[in-house]
Amino acid sequence: MGITHHEFVRLLPQAVGSHRFHVHGNTVDVENDHGHRIHIELGDEAVRQIALMRIPTTPVTLIFDGYDEDARTAFMQRFDRAYHRGGG
Repeated sequence: MGITHHEFVRLLPQAVGSHRFHVHGNTVDVENDHGHRIHIELGDEAVRQIALMRIPTTPVTLIFDGYDEDARTAFMQRFDRAYHRGGG
């Protein structure tokens, strides 16, 4: 993702909605009301440079536990919207 760890955590409440979450260093544990969990791992921050533009990057891994395909899709739609950056 084109984001720093700080920005990721700042936008996290919007991304997970009503789900509870706990940040532990570079990992985040998310849980819904049904006991289903998502473990998020943030990799090392880096910078991607394209000409004079510098973009922060962070590898992000999401591991779902107890989510069926529809629930994963619904979560990822909300998650993607929260971190989407517009341009034009």
